[in-house]
Amino acid sequence: MISSETPLIDQKLFLLLFCIPFLMLEKYIESKRKRFIINRTIRVIPVLILATLVAFLMMRAGGLDLARINTSPAAGEEAIQQFRERHDLHLPLYRQYYNWFTGLFHGEMGTSLTFEEPVAGLIMDRLPVTFQLMGLSLLISLTIGISMGVLGALKHNTWIDYVATVQSLFWRSIPSFWAATIFQLYIAYELGLFPIMGYTGGIGGLYYLFLPALILGLRLQAIIARLTRSSMLSVMNRDYIKSAKTKGLTKNTVIFKHGLRNALIPVVTVVAMRLPWLIGGAMVTEQIFNIPGMGRLILSGTLNRDFILVQSSVLLITIIAVLANLAADIGYTFVDPRIDIGKEEEV
Repeated sequence: MISSETPLIDQKLFLLLFCIPFLMLEKYIESKRKRFIINRTIRVIPVLILATLVAFLMMRAGGLDLARINTSPAAGEEAIQQFRERHDLHLPLYRQYYNWFTGLFHGEMGTSLTFEEPVAGLIMDRLPVTFQLMGLSLLISLTIGISMGVLGALKHNTWIDYVATVQSLFWRSIPSFWAATIFQLYIAYELGLFPIMGYTGGIGGLYYLFLPALILGLRLQAIIARLTRSSMLSVMNRDYIKSAKTKGLTKNTVIFKHGLRNALIPVVTVVAMRLPWLIGGAMVTEQIFNIPGMGRLILSGTLNRDFILVQSSVLLITIIAVLANLAADIGYTFVDPRIDIGKEEEV
């Protein structure tokens, strides 16, 4: 825990040194894209600060006595008071937030009530596993979703389009826990193609993660496929596509360079917004497949009323969501250079 006497000047100096270089660079950099990226990055800072406040207040909503909730019913007043002092719950609310917030700059998030270990260490141990699961899920979802969407648009109102649409509706409708159980029963147990549960580190761990990643990826690709299809149908009727065809460009060039590139703009948005959903889906799949990732950690903290672990985990998910949206904003400028990103740059 950070001492209640932590000097305020350290944090003010840190924020000052962190923000001023960005403000100076934003003023003098001439490139439109660089100015846009710096502007977006600066705007993320107050959002992240607000996220810490929301994560902190969520665990204290309703005026609950966290000390009594997290101690044994048979605990006496002395034991409850010791718990309060150990976790700064005896301090005013603003002081609790200040201590926790300043501790984040030192990499300190408190000690988990469930595991009796530093929360930062627990998160760092499990975060790479979840990132591997999310990355593999994204790869599967983008590969299948974009392919199905493009095929559905190019073969509009044919049996291929109908198959692509039905499979999207199917995977969008079924719950993750049901799909996980079916996959374990038939693909892992009956066919023996993948492990039923468990995880090993390193590259070999991807073999254990493929089945849960496939479940998450199939659900996400259902959204991507539908969105890609509708976006491609809209783009392929634009005047610049017709102009590209009349110029004698090859079919693949028209479809992938001029059509798909512009159709992917809403897909970038959906993928960025769905990253927190992937962590939520991981809470179910990691529990079913016995994978030691962030989802399972958050679920364990929630069931055990570990407010220190949960508030830090919620903050982490929020940070991932904010940074994902920042990456999406920056990605727009590369996917579609027609997007207005500021003052015109001299050529």
